[in-house]
Formats: sequence, structure tokens, C-alpha cells
Amino acid sequence: MKHRIRAAGIAVNDNRILMLRVKDPYSGEYWIPPGGGFEAGDVSTKQSLVREFKEETNLDVDVGELICVREFYETSAERYHVELFYQIRDWQGEPGLGNLVGLNDESYIQEVKWLPIDELSSLKVFPANLAQDVLPIIEEQRFATHLGSFVQGKGDGINVLDGV
Repeated sequence: MKHRIRAAGIAVNDNRILMLRVKDPYSGEYWIPPGGGFEAGDVSTKQSLVREFKEETNLDVDVGELICVREFYETSAERYHVELFYQIRDWQGEPGLGNLVGLNDESYIQEVKWLPIDELSSLKVFPANLAQDVLPIIEEQRFATHLGSFVQGKGDGINVLDGV
């Protein structure tokens, strides 16, 4: 079985959340928070999220606390996913898709948009419980504990999250 680690960012501003409208041949069209898979060269999921946010939204972000974790099995690719959802504390720039040109997500991502939170219940959204369960964690500051992203072996004890 294949595995994938994905980091996603939750950016909230004036009762709106930044979301991507995506389309694939298996699930159709739906909305997800920006983020993506851990790639060669990434040193932590937070660093991966900074890179993915820039690629997918054109925003430079400050990644905050770990909010929660979600797991799912993607039947079409026979792949098991672990998603780590982080709070986006701050961002610079204007949302746009211009950085996707030539990347593998260019045809997958259709739109980046600040969606009113109260409209999420009328849309196909993943995770489906985003508004009901995930956003209250941010509001109530009930963050998960992230123990760090450590090196094992040569350099034991180095926490690469310290630099993010």
C-alpha cells in the first residue's frame, strides 16, 4: 500500500476561510484547505506547508499550531493518507493560481477563494466536518501537541521545527 503525508493550512479572516476548489475524476468537484504532500527536500510538515501554500495560493504564510490529524484511504490510488492540519497565523500577498503553471496540480486546482464559513455546510468540503469540528478548535485554542520533527541517527535531538 502506498502512503502519503499531507500538511494543510487553515487560514481564517473575517468569518471567511481560504479554500481551494478542486476537481478530480473520482470525487468530482469539492473544496479543501490549501496544502499538499511531503516531498524530497522538505525537512518538516510545517516547511512543506509553507512551500505548498506558495505554490497553490501565491501566499507567504506563517504556520502556527497543529490543529488536528485526519486519516483516509484513497481507493482510486490505493493510497493511505495522513493529513496534518495547521493554523495559518499570518500571510502576505494576494491569493492567486499563477504559481501553478507547469506543476502537477495545475489542472486539479480550479480556484482559490475566501469562502464565508457559514456557506461551508452547503458545499462539498473535505474534511466534511471542517466547520463543525475543526474551526472550533482554533476558536477555543484547543490545539494538539506537536512534539517536534526530530533527526534520528547522526544529529540526534535536532528539532527541525525550531527553524520554521
